[in-house]
Parts: sequence; C-alpha cells; structure tokens
Amino acid sequence: MKVGILEFRDNEFIRSVVAGLGDIQTEFLQSGQLPHPSPSPFRVIVDRVSFCDPFLRQLMRYWSLGGTYVLNNPFFTQIFDKLSELLVYDRLSIRHARTVLLPRMNRTEDVKEIVRQPDWGAIEGQVGFPCVLKPVDGYAWQDVFKVESLSALRSLYESFKETRTLIVQEFVKYESYYRAFCVGTKDVYIVRWTPQPFDMGEYALPGPDGQDGLRQIITEKTVALNAALGLDFNAVEWCVTPEGTPVVIDSYNDVPDVRREKLPPACYDWVVDRFCACIRSKLASGERNKTGSLLLGSEAGALPG
Repeated sequence: MKVGILEFRDNEFIRSVVAGLGDIQTEFLQSGQLPHPSPSPFRVIVDRVSFCDPFLRQLMRYWSLGGTYVLNNPFFTQIFDKLSELLVYDRLSIRHARTVLLPRMNRTEDVKEIVRQPDWGAIEGQVGFPCVLKPVDGYAWQDVFKVESLSALRSLYESFKETRTLIVQEFVKYESYYRAFCVGTKDVYIVRWTPQPFDMGEYALPGPDGQDGLRQIITEKTVALNAALGLDFNAVEWCVTPEGTPVVIDSYNDVPDVRREKLPPACYDWVVDRFCACIRSKLASGERNKTGSLLLGSEAGALPG
C-alpha cells in the first residue's frame, strides 16, 4: 500500500509530511487521462490541488468511490460554502455573523421576474455598518471588503453583481482572533492570528490561555465543526468579542495554508506530526470516504461490490 501526493513537489509542508511518513511508500501523482475502469494505485491520497482543476477533482471522486481514502473528502468539499455553513453553526449552537445572500444579476439570463434587486433598507437593518462583503465561494481573501456605508456597499455590489455571487455579513467587533488547526477531527492546535489581506496576516503564541474556559470551548466547537463538515484537515477562524464570546468567522479551509516561515515553529511541527499520524491511521484502516449513502446505498461510501 502506498500514499499518493497531489501537491506541487516544491511545497515545503508536503516535503515535511513525506519526510515524516518515513518508510511509508509515497508517490507524487501525475495523470494525463482517466480510462474506465481505472483502479487507483493508492490506498490514501493527500489532495491539496484538485480544488483548482476540474479534471483532478473528477479523478479524486472516481478513485474515492473505488475505495481510496482522499484527504480531504472530494465529495464534501463540493457541498459547503459560506452560506450553507451557517446551517451547521446553528445546529451546533455556534455564534456567527449575521449574513445576507445577494442575488447575482447576470444580464445574459432573463430571470428578472424571479431574481429581484436587493432590499437595501432591510439589509442595512439586518447587518448594520461597518459590514463585510465577500463572494459566497471565496478563497484566500479574494474580493473581500470591509464596507463603511450603504452607498459604498451598493457601489461594490454593482461592480461584482454580474460575475460573483456575494454575501454581506455583520462585522463582528473583537478583542482577539485565532486560527484553530484541526487534524483527524480530534486534535486541535490554537494559535493567535492577526488577520490581514494579501497574505499579510501574522501568527503568534500563546493561544487563548488564561481566559476562563475559552480554549476548551474553541477546541470542542472546532472538533464538532470538522466532524459535521467532513474534513480531516482544516483551519477554523475564531474571533472573541469584548464580552468573551467566541464567534466563528471562517470554518471551511479544505486546503489549509501551512508554511514554516509564517507559523510559530511549535505549531508547524505539531501540524506536520498530527497530519502524518492521520495519514498513517487511514492507511492502516479499511475506512472509506463518505460519499452520500442515500445515492450509493452504502453507509461506508463505496459502491456495492
């Protein structure tokens, strides 16, 4: 049995993971076509690239159905976005920002009778100002704006309404901000983070030590979120209000950014160690990705043999 690596060879994190796997056979994945049938040569695949390529995403789903365990699950990563996550928060009793989904106005489609212009007065009353405008399927701070007024919000919406589906959210005032790395839906490492756009955010230690019960609350809620979202590896963003209430800001980072030069050394080493342990666990088990048991007729996620 061997582990497939779907990541660029010069990625330092994945090189650290490969080194940490020691005597386990690993192979960087390459494929030019996918004939059927095409059994997977891997028991486990570490997938950190397919999110940006439809061919690779189809390849991961196909091999997952055949029994390969893919980290992270290529089926669950297609289900959730920044709106559908809110349902998970509500069911887990996790505080989150008030949110409104804005309609996309693509002039090539005649849906004027169905899709109406936003009710800006109602939106202002629900989220207030300042607020945050961002794509519902956004990634890595792309097209994320802090908006101070209704006129600025409407102007930005006009700029993006034909090309992106947007959400507008309450801007949560906070005293501290954290990222909680979660591996294997059980192990959590919380690190302080200063959020900034354009990859300018900074990490620091310690985490939420010294605040009554805060570390335990964030840990427990992060584990519950990852289990509900079906992610074996994730980084959940939390802020803490002046009243001491943790509020989830972003919970779906299916390809967490793990860079030695950005993270505190103890955090980087912890993530590598736990991720290697997770891979070893999946390699030794008969576990399969969950793929939608109602469609496939199998709770384990594999097509009936």
